[in-house]
Amino acid sequence: MLAGSVISYSAGESVPSWIKNTAKWYSEGIISDQEYLDSIKFLIENNILVIDQIKDKVIIEPIIVTPEKSFIDPRITMCDLVYPSYLSQDPSLFQQEHSFLNYIQDCMDLYEDKVWHYQGEDRLERIYNKFIEIHEQNLTLPSQTPIEPHIEIRSTEQLYSETFMVQFDICAGDVLLDKAKVLVKSDMDVILVGSNKDIHPNSYRNYETQIYSTHLNHIKIEIIEKILAEN
Repeated sequence: MLAGSVISYSAGESVPSWIKNTAKWYSEGIISDQEYLDSIKFLIENNILVIDQIKDKVIIEPIIVTPEKSFIDPRITMCDLVYPSYLSQDPSLFQQEHSFLNYIQDCMDLYEDKVWHYQGEDRLERIYNKFIEIHEQNLTLPSQTPIEPHIEIRSTEQLYSETFMVQFDICAGDVLLDKAKVLVKSDMDVILVGSNKDIHPNSYRNYETQIYSTHLNHIKIEIIEKILAEN
């Protein structure tokens, strides 16, 4: 997710237990690559991990926000983390903003079940059992409208006269993208950008490039080659 970046933590700062658990689960094969990447992406996008860019390096400051509890299943811990956002947003907007979690509908169904507000000593176990039940039910539902591979522009910056820096994501949508390539185009320049690395479903890779253009509005990015890896 932060290809080519340098990641560091300040000495003496403790890493929260839920991230340690997630890393442990990942190393033991309990959770998938995608679920582990989803947890990191969530932390970054919600400013739990604060990223500062210094020249060509990306520095991640120590994590300062942690949940009060960890569930048996790391997916439920993520549901718990995004629950305040669910309370403050329209459900459709919440689902759209958290679509990188491929189990977000399971979270939303869990919130609406009375077990979510249950406060007995066996709360964690009951929530786990209900989550598994909801997840299995949702797996039998017709698949949702597929999300196609697409481009999302993160930022643009004018460096000099008619010279711009563009940061963007190549997003895989619902498929596994292998060696996706894009054209960054303007009225003055055309640049081919790509990677030899896979982009997993519901994830993305970040890129940046400089391009000549008379105006920011003239810069366009298009996917020109998509090789879908076989399952």
